[in-house]
Amino acid sequence: MLREILKRTAKFSEQKPFLMLLIILIVTVFAGISATNVKSQTAFEKMLPQDNPIIKTLYEVRDEFGGTDVITICIKLKPSDSSDKAVDIRDPRVLKAIKELEDNLRYVDGITSVSSPVDIIIQKNNGVVPNDIDTVKNILNKLPEDERKRIFNSDYSMTVVNAYTDAGGDQKKLMRVMDDVNERIEETPFPPGVKVIATGTPPMRKLMDELMKESQSFTTTVGLVGVLMILILYFRKPLSSIMPLLPVLIAVVWTGGAMGLLDIPLDMATAGIGSLILGLGIDYGIHLMHRYDEERRKGMPIDRAIETAVVETGTAVMATTATTVAGFLALVLAPLPMMANLGKVCALGIFFCMIVVLTLLPALIVIEERHIMPLIKRLKGDANDNQ
Repeated sequence: MLREILKRTAKFSEQKPFLMLLIILIVTVFAGISATNVKSQTAFEKMLPQDNPIIKTLYEVRDEFGGTDVITICIKLKPSDSSDKAVDIRDPRVLKAIKELEDNLRYVDGITSVSSPVDIIIQKNNGVVPNDIDTVKNILNKLPEDERKRIFNSDYSMTVVNAYTDAGGDQKKLMRVMDDVNERIEETPFPPGVKVIATGTPPMRKLMDELMKESQSFTTTVGLVGVLMILILYFRKPLSSIMPLLPVLIAVVWTGGAMGLLDIPLDMATAGIGSLILGLGIDYGIHLMHRYDEERRKGMPIDRAIETAVVETGTAVMATTATTVAGFLALVLAPLPMMANLGKVCALGIFFCMIVVLTLLPALIVIEERHIMPLIKRLKGDANDNQ
């Protein structure tokens, strides 16, 4: 029965290659649209089992008491050639800028509370920021030593503002909150010689989101170039080198579409899925192309060569796919959601590689043999006649 299905598939691809190509392209377009819905996930708690008491309690704390994630905004001195630079973090200009930043952050949707050392100094100075550094020093000297250490570092070159957010595992909200916080930081008029950097868990999650997307693009591109170079060295013909690669690229798009459809997030485990599918799935196309070339060298016509290549290679490819998918699906049973997602995506990617190679690649071979190569020969013949 399996061989009969493969025969019918080969016959359809051989007799109606452009229709097969159209069907695959239509599915790919819809998959590409679905792939735009893939969400990034950098929340640490989302990578752990959601039914664990620790994670459940974390969500309860957030619901009852607000944000548990802290954006730590570091205000520190930096080298500057300006004659008006701040040389002490206790400079009233710095404190006024911190106060302005603190007030602006309270209006950011998603920020639940803000605290800074300026609060204590203002409280001790009748509700206003001191106008000179001596007043600041006098206020600090009256505070207990352990309290002073929590306000500034030992050489008075750094202090922090803590902003609490309730974004939690909501990736879109977190990205928006961080964009708003960074915008407020840029707008705050700190004096020369002062550097302001947001750090802590939320900024690191934003950084991770950016690096995951960058890594996904970079690794997929490098993998694509590497695979293409090897195919060119092996087949030594441009068209024959590209054809086995096209089904795998389409399988990558289908995998992205499935991730969007099944709500599988892009996380640290799935960020490199493009290069993984390229490396694992390219074998199928190479085997089918090689078998087709082998049958053609034996003198078989195109239709017989396509059928033999698809049926004989297809059975092996399907068996290989089944074993590979079974191995990846074992990851679905892992207690870590991140590992389970990797298993699902890899299994889908390999399965899609098999489907596209066995349906599209034979159609591409027929299009090359019956349409592209004769056209190239006619063009070369016309060029020779003109000479």
